[in-house]
Amino acid sequence: MWTLVAFLIAAILGVPIVLGFSRRTAQQPGEYPWLLDEVSKLHVAIVGGLAGFAFTGVVLVVTIVRDTANRAELDTVILMFLVAFLYWVGAAFLISYVPHAALSGDFVQRAHFSLATTIEYRTVFLSWFALVPLLQVNGFGRLIPILYFLLPASLLLGSLLLAMATDGLGLLRIRETYVSAAVASTLTLAYYAIVAWFVPAARSPYSAQYLTLVIFAVNGLGFGFAALTSLAPRYERVRHFYERYGRSLVVTDMQLTILSLVFLWLAVVNAV
Repeated sequence: MWTLVAFLIAAILGVPIVLGFSRRTAQQPGEYPWLLDEVSKLHVAIVGGLAGFAFTGVVLVVTIVRDTANRAELDTVILMFLVAFLYWVGAAFLISYVPHAALSGDFVQRAHFSLATTIEYRTVFLSWFALVPLLQVNGFGRLIPILYFLLPASLLLGSLLLAMATDGLGLLRIRETYVSAAVASTLTLAYYAIVAWFVPAARSPYSAQYLTLVIFAVNGLGFGFAALTSLAPRYERVRHFYERYGRSLVVTDMQLTILSLVFLWLAVVNAV
């Protein structure tokens, strides 16, 4: 529970910092290097396959190790894969409904695509981080040190792709993405230092479960804001809202994304 409180405090501190930094530069829509309608179709196929992966992970755990695994680890891996499965399906629907730029406005389409892509990014790493408790419950803990390198490296490489996408859409410059990452990492590591040096009793085997629910909630907020873009052609106020506040939504979404994933990583390796 302390990890959940720490995440909320870090979000309250971090979001205003990155919003303040982002106000120094304006959005730069311009031309983007993709056909978003075509890219959205490709995303549906990709996330559909990943949904099958998440569901298969749940089935394997439940059928093979349910009677022998540590209860906390078993609950963690099942919860992580279930939440990933739900949002793989949700992301497939969401990205398939990317609004038409000519009807909704070009910026509304960009905001929808960016929010949907970030949901996919969070869900990718939720399911990948679930590999750590998955190996634990299957008795392959000796392989986990390999993931200590592979998964953070993948997170860093994935952030390059995410930063490229938001920059290409003209919503968030690459440097702003990495300022957000620096703020999120600093706040998260500050909490880790407090736990490690001063309050070791705050470390909990259920931290990963709490943070999985955090990602469920963050994905839910992102899903809601992205889904509402479909109302832009019918309601002028909706279109105006996204044109005025869409960039702030993307900045906030990016900060919560990095913050939740860094917290989750520390939780799955039992650091917090």
